[in-house]
Amino acid sequence: MSFSDAELKKHCETIMQSRRAKGKIVILCEGGDNDILIGRPSPSAYGQLEKQPDANFYKACIPQWWIQKRPEFFVCGDKTNVLNTYFELQKMHENKRTDSYLDKNKIFALVDLDLEPAKVLENYPIENTEQLFNALYQENKPQLDNIKQHPIFITGLIYKEAYFFVPELKETFENYSLEILFDDLPFDLNAVYEKMGASFGMDKNLENNYSIAKQRISYLTQLDLTNITTLQSSWIEVFNLAQAEEKTALIYALLSIHQIKDYWKLIKSDSEISEARFKEQLTLSIGSFYAKQPRESPHHLPSFFNALSTTA
Repeated sequence: MSFSDAELKKHCETIMQSRRAKGKIVILCEGGDNDILIGRPSPSAYGQLEKQPDANFYKACIPQWWIQKRPEFFVCGDKTNVLNTYFELQKMHENKRTDSYLDKNKIFALVDLDLEPAKVLENYPIENTEQLFNALYQENKPQLDNIKQHPIFITGLIYKEAYFFVPELKETFENYSLEILFDDLPFDLNAVYEKMGASFGMDKNLENNYSIAKQRISYLTQLDLTNITTLQSSWIEVFNLAQAEEKTALIYALLSIHQIKDYWKLIKSDSEISEARFKEQLTLSIGSFYAKQPRESPHHLPSFFNALSTTA
């Protein structure tokens, strides 16, 4: 649920008063419960909110080469709240407020792609988040120069959880300290992709927004995009015959349109620690993979941080 006008202003005031923001790049992201954001508005409470799942993961992805003045994350609830918070903070700083720790030129927003485009507000040069996606990516590859031009960044995959299943994470999973189970069997990324291929044709959100999804992956001319059924059958056929590079492209395409959160729910461990703690630790290990990428890495999230570093 989106903030009311009064709640939005209260939320922004609290971010402005946070000492974490002093001299830092501030990244507004999704996550956190609106009741907590509004019910516990003190700057110290907001400090704890950086440990919420979205902010916690993205913070773990900050590159290891970024040593000084590393970015700070503030969760804002849903995507609409993130965008509204960004524009409201900009508006509140038009008169150079002296009671804020923020630098208006160092405020950024990071939102999930989803399949339903959200309107980007105010006088932003791009109408909605799907247009932003098209501006920042070509064939799902980040365009660094374009990313540098936009203070609002959108993921190239449908949700942050999609970044937990990219092929490049194979060694991270294989070398993890605890046994990982997927659907009660030993974890194997190929098993995830097989399950995705067998089930994405039943994805109602994908079916209801198929015109957007179709356009998003239209660069894969080897697929039959006539409808969701032909997409599924052709994806499976092409994937089974593809070599590694083409398989990676097919996986990234699917991760940009298919509901992925249900697969994350199937990941568990038979260790004694709680499922929540296990997934938190695994998420941070995945974040570490992205953090170890070189500055010029072609991965989405490292490209975002590379662009950000030019404003640090």
